[in-house]
Amino acid sequence: MRGRKVDTQLYRLRITFHVSNTWILFIPLVLLTCAAPPLIIPERGTIAPNFILKDQHDTEIRLSQFRGEHILLFGFDKDNIDRGQTWLNLFLEQYTEELRILPIANGSGVSIFARLFLKGKLKANLREAGAEVDLPSVLLDWTGEVSQQYGMLLQMPTVVLIDRAGIIQLVHPLPQLTAEEVQEVFNLIDQQIRR
Repeated sequence: MRGRKVDTQLYRLRITFHVSNTWILFIPLVLLTCAAPPLIIPERGTIAPNFILKDQHDTEIRLSQFRGEHILLFGFDKDNIDRGQTWLNLFLEQYTEELRILPIANGSGVSIFARLFLKGKLKANLREAGAEVDLPSVLLDWTGEVSQQYGMLLQMPTVVLIDRAGIIQLVHPLPQLTAEEVQEVFNLIDQQIRR
């Protein structure tokens, strides 16, 4: 009887060990399949790939619906919201009449549970700031695919300028906010839209 108890315990131990090893192998596989696609830096002169993203109000926005306008895609993520907001305000002050400004928030680093909170906070901030300025919708890129496709770096705001024909004219990471660097970015944008 006692020998049978030992055999049962060894059998359970083998099953536990087998299940543990299966999970150890399975977890990296899941992480690899969920990894973000590689960053692509689009070349100047190429056609801007279309995308569909929802804004903070769950309205679908297509890039193609703005064909015929100069478009400034402005990408940022959760790690550079403050710097991103400052750049966005500068772009709105400088280019509201000349460009369709589409901010894209890369939410790929935000957990599923935090997304509703982030969306609510974004709505509240925009509603509060909207009294002062006519703010555009913020497109929410939860998977990070659009941000990756347009070369928008994590932890650094990036702008992509698309001309009226849908051709990419500029992809530029945004530096720290000094007067000289802000003017340099404005000069790069002005060169393209004044052609």
